[in-house]
Amino acid sequence: MTFIQWNDTYKVGHKIVDFDHMTLVNITNELFLRVDRGFSDEEIAQTIALLIDYVERHFEREEELFLNSDYPDKDKHREMHKDITKTVKDIAKVYRTDPSAINISEVLDFLKKWLTNHIMKADQGYAKYL
Repeated sequence: MTFIQWNDTYKVGHKIVDFDHMTLVNITNELFLRVDRGFSDEEIAQTIALLIDYVERHFEREEELFLNSDYPDKDKHREMHKDITKTVKDIAKVYRTDPSAINISEVLDFLKKWLTNHIMKADQGYAKYL
């Protein structure tokens, strides 16, 4: 069972960015599988940490690309990155402290919506400037 099905409409046409997006989808799918199969809180927390780490590295790569371009919305886009990073770090912190305080299904739905919307809308906006 796949939580997020990757498809070519998610591509922005830049090899590194597309690979990163595919990897983020894969890590999110892995998180879904671990939750679905009843993995331990520690294993789920490790997967969340992996996701955060990859998100941060991806944002750095993405921002480096569009900061060296004529992309007009770079500041707004960086703010979106900051917001999502803070949100996921907050979720991870709460989950590590008290897993029962987090509705992990809601977190997964949030990640799915955010990831697909961000790629399809915000990231498509800078694609033509790369």
